[in-house]
Amino acid sequence: MAKKYELDDLLRVRKIRKDRAERNLKQAKQLLKEAEQALVKAKQELEEYKIFVIKETRRLYDQILKKSINKREIDNLHFIVKELQDRIFDYQKRVEEAMLACDKAKENLDNCREELRLAERSIDTIQSMKDVWLEQVKKEEEMQADAR
Repeated sequence: MAKKYELDDLLRVRKIRKDRAERNLKQAKQLLKEAEQALVKAKQELEEYKIFVIKETRRLYDQILKKSINKREIDNLHFIVKELQDRIFDYQKRVEEAMLACDKAKENLDNCREELRLAERSIDTIQSMKDVWLEQVKKEEEMQADAR
């Protein structure tokens, strides 16, 4: 007659938790990958925009140098150039936000790894106790068989 280990239900729950921790870890890795890709994209967009601002500013000034202009047109040109340069801060803010998202994703990944480690350790503890119990049951059954 096979005895039921008293902690089998607990072991099953711990395995469910481990499975959930593994899924969370996989998802955290994916989120980190996406955050890193977003950071690379934000940095690239910032650099491309900086280059665009330089080229556009040069184009605007070259355009003005070819004709005679009044003060109002010069002021308007300065305003346009300033607007272009001010947008750089928007791109820099996106980079900073992407960096924060990466940091958050890394922290989440570390937490998920720790959760999985604890779940595995918990299972190992219960499983080793079960192994000892099974050995004892086996000895008891052998002793009963010998006694017959």
